[in-house]
Parts: sequence; C-alpha cells; structure tokens
Amino acid sequence: MTTKEQKEQFKDKPLKACISYLEEIAETDIDQAEAFADLHSIIKNLIKSNRLFDISSFYTFLKNAAANGNKVGMFFEPAKNMLKENIKNLFTKSITYNNTELRETFSDILGNNNGLLIDLVSFIFKKYDLFGFTFSDNINRQLVQIASKDLYSFIDHADTGFLAFYLSSLPKIGFVPKEHIEQLTGMILYKIDSQPQTAKILVAMKEYPCADILLLFMLSQRDNDRLQALQILKEKLALKQYEELRSSFAGKAPYFIKTAITGGLFYDFHNIPFAHKELFADLLKYTDIKTVKETAIPLFKTANTAGDIRITDSKLAFVPALKDLIPAFSDLAPELTKILRDEKIELEVKEEIRKVLIESK
Repeated sequence: MTTKEQKEQFKDKPLKACISYLEEIAETDIDQAEAFADLHSIIKNLIKSNRLFDISSFYTFLKNAAANGNKVGMFFEPAKNMLKENIKNLFTKSITYNNTELRETFSDILGNNNGLLIDLVSFIFKKYDLFGFTFSDNINRQLVQIASKDLYSFIDHADTGFLAFYLSSLPKIGFVPKEHIEQLTGMILYKIDSQPQTAKILVAMKEYPCADILLLFMLSQRDNDRLQALQILKEKLALKQYEELRSSFAGKAPYFIKTAITGGLFYDFHNIPFAHKELFADLLKYTDIKTVKETAIPLFKTANTAGDIRITDSKLAFVPALKDLIPAFSDLAPELTKILRDEKIELEVKEEIRKVLIESK
C-alpha cells in the first residue's frame, strides 16, 4: 500500500475504527515497519483534522494497553514519540480548549523533558498573547519544579513573555514551595551575581506586570532595578486596562512602601536618588489614606536638626504628589495643616506644603 493510499485509508475514520484496525494487525504477523507506517498515518490524519480530543483518547487507550500487557500496546511508545515530534503544533491548536484529559495527555507526553517543556511554552507565548491561558496542575507543578531546581537557568532560557506569565502565576497557585519563593526573593533583593536575571525579569514585567514581583523590586538595593520597577508601576497603574494590577497593588503595596520609607531594613530611604523618592510619592495615590498617614506624614515630621539636605530633599520630593493626594483623601488636609504649625519642620518644606494647600481649596 502506498503512503498516499495509507493516508486515504484513515482519512475521517472514526476513532473506534482506527483502534479496531490496530488491534487486528497487532494480532497478526504484519511487518513492524508497515504497522508503524499505518500508525503514523492514523496520527497524521488526527492532527491534520484537528481531532484533539480523539488524540487524547487514542493516547490514553494505547497507554493503558501497554500498561496491561495487551498486544496493541506495542504502538504506545511509537505513538508517544510521534506526538512529541508534533507537540508544538498540537499545543498551539489546543489553546482555545479547556479540557483536563487533553492537558494531562500533553503533560504525560512531555514527561521530564524540561528543555522541551520550556522550549514549548516559550514558543507558544512568543507566538500568541496567552496571559489568560491556564495550565493543568501537573504542568504547573513541572514548571515550578524546573524553576526551583535551577532558577538562574530557568530565567536565562525562558522567553520574556513566558517568564512574565510564570512569575504572575506564582501567587495564584497554592503548591509553590516556600523555598522557591525565598530563592526568587533572594535573587531580587540580595544576590550580587543576579543582575542579568533581574534585568530580564524587569523586561518581562514591562510586557505583563505583576504587583507581587514589582513590589519586591521596591526594596532592591540596586538603584537601577528599583528605578525600573517604580517606573513600570507608575506607567502601568495609570492605564485603564490594568485594573487587576491596581487592585493587587492597593492591597499589597502598603507594607512595601512603609518598609521602604520608614523601615530602613533594606536601605536608607534618604540616601536613594531624588527621582526614586518622587516615584514612591506618586504611587501613594494608588493606596489608601492609612498608608499615606503612615508614610508621608511621618516623613514630613522627621526631625532634621542638623539640616541634612538628604532628609529635606525626601520631604520636598513628596510635596508635588500632594496635589493628587489631597483631592483623593479628604482627611489629609487637616494633617498637613498641623505640620505647618510645627516649628521643627524646615521652612522650605512648610512653604511648599502651604502652596499646595492653597491651590487645593
């Protein structure tokens, strides 16, 4: 039988008929090469016809047959290898489907081939905008396991679109090991050799921002990393399409902003560049009055008897942001009025606050 005839033989055949045919020839003395050619034709027709559910059922049938010692199970490994060769095509076609059996089939085919898995998902995310796509728990577990095993290599080899998807998925899945989170946090905050990886993470955050990741960068001792994260947040939070980001930021930012401004645990806020201070102030409008009162007000009241210009600059960096904060938070103006009567506050700071209060009336 020619290759063309083989293809035509199985074209549009019901899956049951294809399975029955394989069961029949498995019981005969048919040449193995010819039998596998028939299998190849069956799979090619299923792929070409986009019969994804049939493919997953076919795969499951052969897998069970092999496990139970049935003769037709001889086709399982060749079928698995054929499907693996076409995994990019199959996975691409499946992106509009939400079917557990199909996902489990792909997960099983990929097995422990970490390189193929990262290559596959990076390919998909580079070709399509799939940030709303959901992987099965099995694939998510594999991704977390791979990333945990060698986070540096994982970041280096992942496409930035996929990397953004992965990082933004971590807060949403409940089986991420504590050690993995600590590893990622340490890379962003402490590791002296992780600059290439943090730079790539920030590129990924520009494509698809995640509050949990960007907030960590707020505490980074690397000026450039911190600046980029603050700039990304300022840009994205102002856009209407990032409602989820704003909601997540509003709930989680208070701790990070307060830690950065008043904590002194990661760096001295007064020592960071003036532009960074302005960005911190600008982001306060996406939080709440409690956060403003616990950060901006104590900052303005900071004692500066020695006339340290860095402390004065910190205060002056926050004054322009008051133009947005006063209209947004009605309780703020009385607090600022009290500051104007505080003799310990620098005159230039009080003068700038007074101007903003007058303009806001």
